[in-house]
Amino acid sequence: MRIHRIVSIALVLMLGAGVAAAVADETSGSNPSDGVDRFSLGIIVGHPTGLSGKLWLTPTSAVDAAIAWNFQAERFHLHASYLHHFFNAFDISPDRLPLYLGIGGNFRVRGDDPGDTGAVRSGLRVPFGISFLSAELPLEGFAEIVPGLRIIPSTEFELWWGIGARYRF
Repeated sequence: MRIHRIVSIALVLMLGAGVAAAVADETSGSNPSDGVDRFSLGIIVGHPTGLSGKLWLTPTSAVDAAIAWNFQAERFHLHASYLHHFFNAFDISPDRLPLYLGIGGNFRVRGDDPGDTGAVRSGLRVPFGISFLSAELPLEGFAEIVPGLRIIPSTEFELWWGIGARYRF
C-alpha cells in the first residue's frame, strides 16, 4: 500500500510541476486567453460531481481541475488536465465553441475503508470535450467524455463523463 501512495503523490507532483512550469514560462503581460477571462470556477455534474476550475495559460491552452465525489464508486475524486482548444471547429460569432483535447491525472480514495486494497486509485485521463464561451456573459458551459487508464492499484480502462458550467473571473 505504501508504494501506491508514493506513486500517486509522484503523479500529482509531476502534474503540478508541469502546470507551474507552464505558468512560469508565460512572458506576456496581456490576457493569454485572447478575450476570454483567465480563470473560471463552477461545477461539474456526472461521473464525478463536484467543483471545477479552469486556468487559461495561452490563447489555446488551459489547465482544468476538479475536487469531486464519485457517487457510483463512492470515492473522493481529484483530477487535473492540460487542455488544448481548437477554436476553428465551429464559427458561432460572437460566441466561441471550441473543441478540446487534453491529458492529465487523477487521484481517488474511498472514504469508508482507506486501508482496504483498492481504496486508493490513481491513473491517467484523456479528456475530449466541447466548451461554450459566451461573448456577453462571463459564463462557460462544457461537456466532456474522458477515457482513462487506472494505474494504481491495477491497470484497467475507465470512462468518465461530465457536463458543467463555470463563472469566468
